[in-house]
Amino acid sequence: MAQSELAVFIAGEPAGTLIRSSTGLLSFAYHKDYQGVALSRSMPCRPEPYPQKTVLPYLFGLLPDAEESRASVAREAGCSPNNAFGLLSYIGLDCPGAVQFCTPDKAAELGKRESAYVPLSDKEIGQRLEQLGTDAEASWMAERERWSLAGNQDKFALAWHEGQWCSCTGAAPTTHIFKNGIRGFRLEALDEFFCMKLATACGLLAADVSYKLFDGKPCIIVKRFDRMEREDGTVGRIHQEDLCQALSYMPSQKYASDGGPAVPEIAALLLGTFAPRENMEHFVEDLFFCCLTGAIDAHAKNYALLLGTKDVAFLSPLYDVASVLGYSEMRRKARLAMSIGGENRLGRMSRQALERFAKAGRLDEFGLDVSWCISLMQDIGEEILAKEAGLFDEMADIPGMEELRAHLEAPLVENVSSILACISS
Repeated sequence: MAQSELAVFIAGEPAGTLIRSSTGLLSFAYHKDYQGVALSRSMPCRPEPYPQKTVLPYLFGLLPDAEESRASVAREAGCSPNNAFGLLSYIGLDCPGAVQFCTPDKAAELGKRESAYVPLSDKEIGQRLEQLGTDAEASWMAERERWSLAGNQDKFALAWHEGQWCSCTGAAPTTHIFKNGIRGFRLEALDEFFCMKLATACGLLAADVSYKLFDGKPCIIVKRFDRMEREDGTVGRIHQEDLCQALSYMPSQKYASDGGPAVPEIAALLLGTFAPRENMEHFVEDLFFCCLTGAIDAHAKNYALLLGTKDVAFLSPLYDVASVLGYSEMRRKARLAMSIGGENRLGRMSRQALERFAKAGRLDEFGLDVSWCISLMQDIGEEILAKEAGLFDEMADIPGMEELRAHLEAPLVENVSSILACISS
């Protein structure tokens, strides 16, 4: 195998080179004069190249988690589904964040590539959703402990351009992500839509979402927060990475129980950012909301940083939040992806757990304490109880919402009420 290279651009600026050696090992080196946004918090700008053990977790974080999803891309790219270099050679022009990969012979053309948008009809989008796979056996009795055990969620990205949905070619960036839910779980996409809207109603910073049927096929549409519309109407990329990438963990380690990032490491990471207290407050709000709503999949890949130069990094809006409380078996068996002071059971919390959480999260170094944690948990819980019924009423006309409400509302209220009672005693 001959050595191969990919040019790496960040926000349109040449940043460095990804190298695959003749033995297949990967490394990444910044250009000596590059002073822009770092590729990752795990790889700050420096003259020396980064080895494969540091580079690989970041690269795999750009790709679909599920090997079967990578396999469909790999067949088109003519490589293995575990060949990150080969996959990014093929799909590296529109990655999460502002990073782009291309072969050196096309690097000079990258900034000159024209943006092209191909309008899609509702029927065409419906066909794409159908191709993601449907599950006739999806039920409210799903016997899983993790969403991902049901098969990682498939998705695709399109752009909203001049009042219509379009696929993108050339340099055109996508602006929205389309998901039809996790296989095996009834109305999971609608569940996520409700929970995301509930987070916004409770005052949390959450990604903008909508829910629509395309030719009868339902999906949740998530507006990308790593994209921004410029004054001239063009779309720019904002660099981001999830916390597994920032802490150099492979996606397979995204759960703390699998050896992935937990609160102490995340706290240390946030302490090194430009606005540590703001980031920690945001992180704890998100974590507590997920605990209260039974959104068990709040692992490290479901938190992200929006990156700037030097130590500028802000926690992204909340995303990928869906409750398991409507699924009876999961409600009994499931555990939170990230424990709070060692407590990961649904509907359970205590002041002692919050005290342990405050210590593990080094909250005193952020100017926070356990009293703040208790007040925050109470405030979010009370907001959920005050807003959920009105939100269900407001969305009553959405197909499937009545069924979702019948399964989710009572367990949600019970879960929140139980936690508030626990921390008040």
